[in-house]
Formats: sequence, structure tokens, C-alpha cells
Amino acid sequence: MQRIRRFLVLTLLVCLGATLPDIMSHAEEMSGEQTSAGSGLEDENSQRLDAVTAMDEAGNIFEVDEEGGELNDPGIAAYSRDISVKVVNFRTKGNAVTNYTEYKTGAAGYTNGAYGADAAYLGTNGGKVRFMLSGVVGEVSADEVQVVDFSNAKSISYYAVEGGRLRHYITQDMSLEKHATSLDNGSAPTYLQAGVTYYSYDGHYFYTDYGTMIGDYQNETRAASVNSGNPYYNYYQYLPFRSRTSYSGQELNSLMIGKINGSSKLNNTGDYFTNSQNTYGVNALIMTGIAANESGWGTSSICQNKNNLFGLNAVDASPGTSANTYASVEECIRQFADGWMSRKYLNPNGWTYKGGFLGNKASGVNVKYASDPYWGEKAANIIWLLDGNGGGRDAYAYTIGIKDTIATGHTSVNVRNGSSQSSASLYKTGASSNYAVLLQDMAAENGYYRIQSDGVLSGDRSGLNTKAGEYQFEQMFAYIHSDYVAVVNQGGTVAAKKELQSVTISQAPAKTVYTAGEVFDPAGMVVTAGFSDGSQEDVTSVITYSQEPLQAGTGSITVSYTYEETVMSAEQAITVNESAATPEPDEGQPPVTTPTPDEVTPPVTTPTPEPTPDEVTPPVTTPTPEPTPDGVTPPIPGTDSTAGTDSTPSPTPGAEDNLNPISVSDTKLDTEEDGNTGDTSTPEATLTPSVKNDSTGIWVRGGTSEGVACMVEVVAKDSEPYHTYIEPVKDKVILGVYDISLTIGLAEGETTEVGIPVGEQYNGKKTVVLHYDSSKGLERFTPVVENGEVVVRVSGFSPFVVALDEAPPASSPKAEQKPQEAQAVRRAPVTGDESQAVLWGVLLTLSFGMISMYLFSKKRIK
Repeated sequence: MQRIRRFLVLTLLVCLGATLPDIMSHAEEMSGEQTSAGSGLEDENSQRLDAVTAMDEAGNIFEVDEEGGELNDPGIAAYSRDISVKVVNFRTKGNAVTNYTEYKTGAAGYTNGAYGADAAYLGTNGGKVRFMLSGVVGEVSADEVQVVDFSNAKSISYYAVEGGRLRHYITQDMSLEKHATSLDNGSAPTYLQAGVTYYSYDGHYFYTDYGTMIGDYQNETRAASVNSGNPYYNYYQYLPFRSRTSYSGQELNSLMIGKINGSSKLNNTGDYFTNSQNTYGVNALIMTGIAANESGWGTSSICQNKNNLFGLNAVDASPGTSANTYASVEECIRQFADGWMSRKYLNPNGWTYKGGFLGNKASGVNVKYASDPYWGEKAANIIWLLDGNGGGRDAYAYTIGIKDTIATGHTSVNVRNGSSQSSASLYKTGASSNYAVLLQDMAAENGYYRIQSDGVLSGDRSGLNTKAGEYQFEQMFAYIHSDYVAVVNQGGTVAAKKELQSVTISQAPAKTVYTAGEVFDPAGMVVTAGFSDGSQEDVTSVITYSQEPLQAGTGSITVSYTYEETVMSAEQAITVNESAATPEPDEGQPPVTTPTPDEVTPPVTTPTPEPTPDEVTPPVTTPTPEPTPDGVTPPIPGTDSTAGTDSTPSPTPGAEDNLNPISVSDTKLDTEEDGNTGDTSTPEATLTPSVKNDSTGIWVRGGTSEGVACMVEVVAKDSEPYHTYIEPVKDKVILGVYDISLTIGLAEGETTEVGIPVGEQYNGKKTVVLHYDSSKGLERFTPVVENGEVVVRVSGFSPFVVALDEAPPASSPKAEQKPQEAQAVRRAPVTGDESQAVLWGVLLTLSFGMISMYLFSKKRIK
């Protein structure tokens, strides 16, 4: 019996040794995936992760120590539920990013404690610390931060009135008795007094007592603030980018004198900024403020060596060697205005869109652009300085309205092309609180404010044109219901409404003589519109005219232009001759039929637009907002549920909003049903891609212009956009989710090949590629992997999903798991144990048999 027991023990040890390496390898693999998933959001300019900087109200930028930051506070447990007066310390790991989730919406966010250390502590629940920082109420893992007693912090961020200005003193290290950063927030409001310390973590509502502020935050109110019902907004921090400075290019150069030296790359850049403003609709003064902040007034190494004023596309590990290089500073500014701002951060259909203004961590460009929670406020600080040098000419010139003035409000409101509920929805604001709009008229029209559109609009203003960065201020306006907007700054003057006064043909077309049956060709023609403000615009691209076959004897063609429901026309003289007689066919030959223009080119019919992917609305766990007269939908992080269409009538006042799960029954997910199977061929080995993204290997070939760059965002697995994008293929093996764009868009009607590497181990396997085209909706391709990549042909960009056309193995630790709710609990990592289930079952059976035999033998001995 002893020999049997020894044999079984030896067998058990051998089997354990054989399976242990496999268990460890699976555990390590899962650990690596989790680490990667947590780093989905990254700075557009990762120099912030290269050296920590601070700024003062004079715009001086200097480096500070990035070590330390934790406090010795042994009396406070990290999981304490006593929420008397405590502070959250985000500076626990030096100069590094900390990820969090927005409390109400479930949206993913990120911050850097080296740039803003302290946050208001609102409680701990389920291992998550709830906090408020830079306007956002969020939840962060308790092991990522430190919760300390207010009295133990050596410095806390605060506001003070000095010289009639509101100053914000920001703590970057709570273990030091100083504030590294101090920023000008504009003219101090009358309800704040000099000599008093004020606390606020949103910059809108102020408190003289820290504990009182915490109580209000916990109760989701601002009733105890000194300015309840009258929030303050830093004008330049909330001025929409779709505005214009009054300074000329030369004047901008003058404003920077005293802040830049002779070697600065910002020297004589004023005209570059104003030219980009006038072409792409991005305020030149705001861009100057951002550039000065990002480049240290034009002196950073990336700026000096690569003409990169904004540190664009830098990689965290090596910002000095990986940032984009530009042929000139002018080209860098142009690409920033066009590709980065107008077509990305100001595009309401893009995943980075949280509002078209600087903002903070609750709303605006700051949310996704920078880990520095006060990045937007720092750019505004520089703008205040520059405008002050010019006599304050731009300050408070525009009227600004705010949606959801308290961070607990998260309504998503329709932005329409007309002042009625029956007007088409151009896009939605999204769920971000403290969302700013630029009002063109203080007087509401049928209950709607006329506003400047954040997104580029199509020529007829029927929807967004996400392929173009060019922006026309006068034509690109929209409407939002006044019930959801609080006016926080009334501009000094309200511009008179611009009206169409004339349409003229300033240049005749190249062809004016036709034969009967031909169709009018406008090539070479230039049509100019005149307006009541004295301006003139080339409107050739948006005119209308008859495309019917011309009749003999016709002497003119009418061209028309529509502006705000006003239609004006002009006549172009033409000559139409009789068509030549057709010769009789030879005997025995069939007659030759000359096709009419309609037979050559069938009339184009515009199909009813199919719902875009943004219309697919996943379920949300947040409470249903109060019903509103404009069909406000509950917040859906990263999506605008009816952008570009308005197929469902808005509910009337008092109607309940319905939360519907994702439905694709009305949307054709597979374009093969329409005969569009895409190009699934693999490029020949002798050809090279026109444009390639070095970090991902993704390439674009054909249809691109010289100097274009391919930009790729790898969408993080734990982000809301990721789970929205993979929804149609969530039961398959996901190989990657990418947001792909070009710095210069494709021409109208142009197509291009996109190649996405997936690995040679998948060669010969069929895949499913989803493309969320902003104009066509969801495109679906089924290419086969060849040479380790999939290739599709598209006419636009935006997000792509690549998946194997097969279900993942049931035991695979990499099988995609989509959360059922915005804040779903993650499943514990799967180890390699389950892969050895049969072997372990045998071992357990043998062990049980051994024990039984042992007990039986003992009984016999007795």
C-alpha cells in the first residue's frame, strides 16, 4: 500500500510540474492585455510626459520637479468611508497618466497628477474613490490615488481676486507649501471679494469653506456656493473655436513681442494663423495660445527641430524622435487647423468631440486632447495675456451660452438646421456638462437660438460634411432649443443678420455652344453671391441648374443659389444648334442608334439616407432625463444618436424619452446586399503604399495628395467607442479597432485602398471589416487575409473594426466581453487551468481512489 501511495504522489508532482508553465504563461498574457487596455487615452502632445511644467499668470512656462508628491498620512485609510473633509491626491506615481470613469455617463477619462494634484473627495464605494477635479465628477481605483485629511495637505488649489482679476492657484504637489501654477481667469465677478480665499473644482461655483463645498458636491447641488444660480465662466476657456479674432496677422506678431526671442519658431507666424482661421474656421488667437503653451513660446526641441508647434503625434516613449516633422511652421499650423481641429476635435461625429472650445475635464477639447487637467485654462491664460497687450479688443465680444451648468446634468440636445422640431437634426451636443455654444442672435426664433455650428456643414446645410475642413462662417449656422441654454456672456454687439442681395456670373463657362440633346456643362464658370454686409463669396460649388437635355434654339440657362431660404438666379447666354442628321445605315446592317444623354448617364436618384452608426444607441445606465420639447436623449458616451438625420419626430413637451437597446433591423450592415462588396484584393508585392502610419503599419494607397499623412488612433478596449463599434461583430474574434484619418481628405468621388496588418498566422482566413463612414453609414467588407494583412477600398475614413469571421474559442482568455452596462464589472483574468481540465479531472479521481484505499486498509487492520 505504501508503494501505491508513493507512486500516486509522484504522478501528481510530475503532472503539476508539466502544467505549471502553461498556467503561468496564460496569466502573464492576460496581465499584459489589462495593462495595454488601461492606456487607451494619450496626450496629443506627450512632451507633458517628458518633463513637468508649470505656468504663471504672465505666461511664463518653466519645469518643476516631477518626483514625490505623496503625503505621510497614516491615520487615513485608503478605503475610508468617513467623508468629513478629505482630499484626493492624484500625484502618487510621479509624471504619469491616471485613468478614471466619469460618474454619471461612464465615459473614460484620464488625468496627470503632476499637473493637478488635488481633487475633492466625495466618498468611496466598491473600491472606487469618487472625486471632482477640473469640472468632472469621476471614479478612480482606490489603489491609484491617496485619500488624505484636508488638514494634512500642505497646499490646496484655490481662487483669489487680485487687481480686479480672478486668479487660480493650482497645486501640483500637496506635500509642498506652494502653488507652482497661477492662472489669470479674466475679470473677477462682483460677487467675489479681494482678500478672501475661494475654493472650487469646476471654476464656476465658489465657496469660502472647503467642507461646505464638499457637502454640496455630495448632494449634487450648488445651493451653498456664494454665487448659486449665477455661475462664472472664464471667457476664453469657453469661447468656441468657431469664432474670429479682430487682430490681423501683423497685429498678432506685435502681441507676442516681449514673450518670444529671435530664435522662436513663433516669430512672424501671425499671417499663418489668420490664414488658417479664414480657411478652416478656427480662431487664430486661440490657436496662438495653444501653440505658445505646447511649444514653450516656440522654443521646445520638437518645435525647433521639426517645425512642430503643437508636438503633434508624439509617442510617449520617445517624444523627441517620434513627433511629426513638418516642411514649415506654416504647414504645421495649417494641418493643426484642418486635420486636427476642424475635421477631428470639432467634428460632432468624431469620438474625440466633447465640445468645440478649450474647456476642462468635463467638456471641450481638453477632455481628450491632454492629460493636464488645466490645459485649456493655461491656453486661455496666454490668450488673456496677448489680448491684454492689444488693449483687450477681443475680450467678451461674443455671446456664449452653456448647456448643463452643473456637472450632474448630462443631456444630449439636437442641433438642427432650422428653428423648429420638424427641422433636420445636424448633430447632437453629446452628454458633456458645461457645453458651450456661440449665439449669433440673442433673440430666440420660435424658441430656438441661432448658433455657430461646430461641425462643417454640407452646401445645402442638410447635414455634416466630415470629409472637409474648410469652413464658411456665414453659411455654417444651426439652431438649438433655448430651454437648454443659459446665456453666460452677452457680447458687446450682436451682428446684424446677413442677407443675400445678388447672384452674378462673374466668369462664363468654357463651353457656350451646344448641339441639341447635350447637357449644360458649368466647367470654368464662376458664380458670385453678394450679401448685405458687403461681402462677396464664390458659390459656384453649390449652385443649381437644369440637367435636362438642351433643346434647339435655347438661348440661356438659369443658375440659382439658395441662402437661408432666399433664392436668387442669374442667366448664362448659350447657343443650342440642331443635331446633325444621322446617315442611313448600309443595307443589311442594323440601324445605328445614337444614345441620348439620359442613356449614357442615367439620372442620379438620391436614396433616402440610411441611419449612420451614430444612430445606433446602446443602452445607458443613467437616469432618464426630464422630458424636453426638443427630444433630448439620455447621455450616450462617445455617440450622437441622430447626427445628420432626423428620421424620428421629437417628442412633444411632457413626453417620456425611451431608452432602446441597440437595433440594427432598419440598417443594412452588409453593403454586399447593395452590390458593394468592397475591394478585398491584396496589393501586389512590387507596389508600395503611398502613405503609411509607422506605429501601426496601416497604409493608404491611391487618391492621396503629396504631403498627406495617415493618422491612426488605436481605440482602447475599455472605452465606450470600442464596445459601440464592435457591436455588430461582438460574437467574433476582434483583431483590432482603429480610428483612421488623413491630414488632407480625399477629393469628392475619390476612393483609396486601406491596408491593415493583422498577422501572417491568419493568412487564408476570412475576415469581417466594418467601416463607419460618416456619410454612407456602416460599410461591411469580407476580405481574406493575405500576406498578413487585409485590404479594402473605401471613399472615406473614420473608425474601422477588423474581426475574424469566426466565433472565439469558448475557453479563450482573449474572447471579447462587452459590458452590459457603461460601468460593468470585469471578469477575473482566466488562467491556463481550464486548458488542462481533463488532466486535472484524472488526477482528482486518482487522489480520491488513493484516499479510499487507504481508509479501507486502515479499517481491515483494525
